[in-house]
Amino acid sequence: MHPIIAFIKLIRLPNLLIIALTQYAIRFGLIYPILNEATDSDVLHLLLSEKLFFLLSLSTVLIAAAGYIINDYFDVRIDRINRPQQIIIGKYIKRRVAMGGHIVLNTIAIILAIYVAYEMNMLKLAAIQVLATGALWYYSIYFKKQVLTGNVLVALLAALVPFVAGFYELILQHNFAERTVLQLLPHIEEQFSAHELMYILKQNLSIIMKWVLGFSLFAFLSTMIREIIKDIEDYDGDKKYYSRSLPVTYGKNVAKRVAQAFVVLMLLLIGYLQFHQFQMGDFISILYFIVMIQIPLGFVFYKINIAQEKSDYHFLSTILKVIMLFGIGYLGILYSIITTF
Repeated sequence: MHPIIAFIKLIRLPNLLIIALTQYAIRFGLIYPILNEATDSDVLHLLLSEKLFFLLSLSTVLIAAAGYIINDYFDVRIDRINRPQQIIIGKYIKRRVAMGGHIVLNTIAIILAIYVAYEMNMLKLAAIQVLATGALWYYSIYFKKQVLTGNVLVALLAALVPFVAGFYELILQHNFAERTVLQLLPHIEEQFSAHELMYILKQNLSIIMKWVLGFSLFAFLSTMIREIIKDIEDYDGDKKYYSRSLPVTYGKNVAKRVAQAFVVLMLLLIGYLQFHQFQMGDFISILYFIVMIQIPLGFVFYKINIAQEKSDYHFLSTILKVIMLFGIGYLGILYSIITTF
């Protein structure tokens, strides 16, 4: 295998593209249309520039790529048992080259994060990326081998992907709310007072934050389920090298029940959202969730019960990745609903 191809496989390029897609979908499928439709004026707009958002997204992608590298770096022995055909480090890429790549990617990512935070005049925001890089390092060498700790950490980092995309923009919107109202006032002063405009703006920012948190929770729960299923798939290698994963510590059946519990929780939370959508007459969203999210989740719940072979768990992991993509896809539906009604 050519080293470039090997490196692309090592950093999981398709996953990195999904990360970037998620952040841009949050920006243009959620935040932009809500801001744009908040009033009858075109004055209300995104405050985080396209350049800074691109650099923020690039920083996120580079941290994820470095995380994949360091995870594989410390998992070579276990992967010889769990997935020998997928080993890259030590076979196609030298260990010191992999470690060098990890350091370079993380360094670039943190520099970009600091630059974005500096341009926003909020340097402390760069702590998010610094903590994320540290969390991925400690996950690979320690937390991954602890019961559920590693799963929760990875799920939290997955939740950060949509959260960061919304959080940076919302911080700027709140900081410049008074300026925004003053800019809006000449355009619609006959309809609203400054106080009413501020209220409308804050209400819309609150709606955006709720949706951002909702997508972050979706990312967290779906990642938790997938990580537990992957731990069951990796049972043999983890057991041999004394990893204290959930299935190794408490058995595969307990791990299955925990994964199913998270599936049920996801179904209940989506059902709660659908109840509010029903009250608003949003039947398009209800149908989308039923067909694209809930039925596949129900299938996952059923298949967990009967899964036995590594191939069964790998299939379930793939299904969950597709469900995650459907979750991102809903932003297209949401955009259409916001701009149409």
